[in-house]
Amino acid sequence: MIDNYFKKPGETKNIVPKILAIIMAIILWMYVMNEQNPPFESSFIIPLEVRNVAADYVLLDAPETVKVKIRGPRNMVAGVRTKDLKAFVDAKGLSEGSHSITVNVVIPSSLELVEISPDKVQLRLDPVISRQLSIEVRLTGTPAPGMVIGKAVPAHEQVTIEGPKNIVSTVGKVVAIVDLSGKNNDITADAVLTPINRADKEVEGLTIYPERVKITVNLTAAAKKKILDIKPVTQGELPPGLVIKSVVTEPNKVEITETAPNKGIDKLDAIYTESINLTDINKDTDKEAKLQLPEGMTGTTRAVIVKIKVGPR
Repeated sequence: MIDNYFKKPGETKNIVPKILAIIMAIILWMYVMNEQNPPFESSFIIPLEVRNVAADYVLLDAPETVKVKIRGPRNMVAGVRTKDLKAFVDAKGLSEGSHSITVNVVIPSSLELVEISPDKVQLRLDPVISRQLSIEVRLTGTPAPGMVIGKAVPAHEQVTIEGPKNIVSTVGKVVAIVDLSGKNNDITADAVLTPINRADKEVEGLTIYPERVKITVNLTAAAKKKILDIKPVTQGELPPGLVIKSVVTEPNKVEITETAPNKGIDKLDAIYTESINLTDINKDTDKEAKLQLPEGMTGTTRAVIVKIKVGPR
């Protein structure tokens, strides 16, 4: 159209001014456009994705985000959202240890990437390993009065812990805690298993198989105890002309324990010896005699020495 315009007869002498006018119009248009929508820079904090980590490795110490700066027309930059920008590193083929990896960023094609901070990140890969450990049962709390704690038996003797090699290696034991507060008979508790390091602190970041285990704890009534006098028992008579001056036992007391409930220890006031025959005793004599312990009871000693002193009538 412009060519046709310039070819009109009698108008050739105005070509230069008209070309200049067109150039000025273009410059003015570009000026106006730049003033209305000038180039603009903006920074974003975006998540950092780590791709292609081998299944038997776990990623440690990777930063969660990076900062990127982009440039473009103001109206386009203003419309950018964090989800429109992607940052990632590729861990394909990496083995155990630390690695310095370049950060890749994907942005809309109409924008320019100005800066990535950091442009490289340090990654550490640790192999995933597992260990088997025995369960240590820890009992807390005080059972009901008169109850004694017996055996605590877990349903599984061992559990498996799994996780990064450098974390798994710090575990010294796996603990199951059972609270016995106020309990007055046998219990079975569903206890959580907790990995503990050598400083007796919980170790996090591991998987335990199984996560919980049933613990059976035996509680029995506390054995009743009682200290009783020992009374010697004699039968028969001394030879003619002799009488008993004294009969004592050594020791003269014994501690009795009721090994089964309700055996009547509360009703006892003394423990007796087996019978000692006096018919053959004609001088001071020491005799060993067993104690007559009731069924369901035990004593700190099963026999005593009975000291018999005799003299003339």
